Amino acid sequence: MDESTEQKCGPMSRKIAVVIPFYQRESGVLQRTVASVLKQKDTCEPLVIVVDDESPVSARAELATLFPTYAHQILLIEQKNGGAAAARNTGINHVPSDIAFVAFLDSDDEWTESHLKRAVWALENGFDFYFSDFYQLNQTVTAFNRAKRINVSQHPRVHSIEPIHEFQGSMFDQILCGNILGTSTVVYNVRKCPDLRYPLGFRHTGEEYIFWLHLARGSQKIAFSSEPECRYGAGVNIFADSGWGTDKYLTILHDEVKWRKYVLSRFPVSYNQVAALKSRIRQSRANFASGLVHNLIHNGAVKRQIIVDQMMMDPFTVPATFATAAKLAFHKIRERFVSV
Repeated sequence: MDESTEQKCGPMSRKIAVVIPFYQRESGVLQRTVASVLKQKDTCEPLVIVVDDESPVSARAELATLFPTYAHQILLIEQKNGGAAAARNTGINHVPSDIAFVAFLDSDDEWTESHLKRAVWALENGFDFYFSDFYQLNQTVTAFNRAKRINVSQHPRVHSIEPIHEFQGSMFDQILCGNILGTSTVVYNVRKCPDLRYPLGFRHTGEEYIFWLHLARGSQKIAFSSEPECRYGAGVNIFADSGWGTDKYLTILHDEVKWRKYVLSRFPVSYNQVAALKSRIRQSRANFASGLVHNLIHNGAVKRQIIVDQMMMDPFTVPATFATAAKLAFHKIRERFVSV
């Protein structure tokens, strides 16, 4: 772990730590996020662990106005850039041994005031991890209601007042086939899986799914809130500028194939799960091949390393790309003959 500085602030005998990986280009974003943590109602003071991942905007500068009042609650770590997964791992590594619960919050997202209160209640009552509904960027309909991947009525309510439910069924299946988890809503008992960390080596996506799958495998009881407790913000977005015709579109598809292959090789999976994973891999592979041919024709080039990484990780992309190119050439020839 590369760290240039570490600032420890006061006693940390608390129940919960909040890990915030930080990389932003706009000032004020982190202040709003941390403020939403400090405003949590009816719960013990959380320890806020901010990991500055060599951000263009300094976390130290962002937190300067908060330190005089909240220095005892904030741990700031500054490290060489390694991506969100590496930053979250650093945060987990710095959770004091007397803290049992860990929450994740991205540095441009904000919680409602009851998020940690509900999460702590669930974890103190025997649940292994907790999550909630949330608003994705620029959405007025919550993630649960937009995706229609969870029917709340099928999951019994376990609190007389709060909208906390016990998740029924296989969370492992849920993640593979219709994920409902948002990173900034997940809170878990770190003592039940002390060695769990995010895998590295993914550019844009995949590490969060693998982390959640490990968490699901190690959990007996899972709770969630049917109310949205987080709103995603508009800071640095890993999916920005990743539309059709861009190299970034290809690297996202590369990660989609890669993480599913990782699951096939590292997890015990059922016949149906294997079929679902392989189907998604074939789809992402075909999309990569189409995107690659399109970029070569219309943009004239694709970064060589993107092609090499994909072909080495997934050799079946080679015939898929030739098949796509051949199909395109056939249609062009047919169109020419039809038009004559």
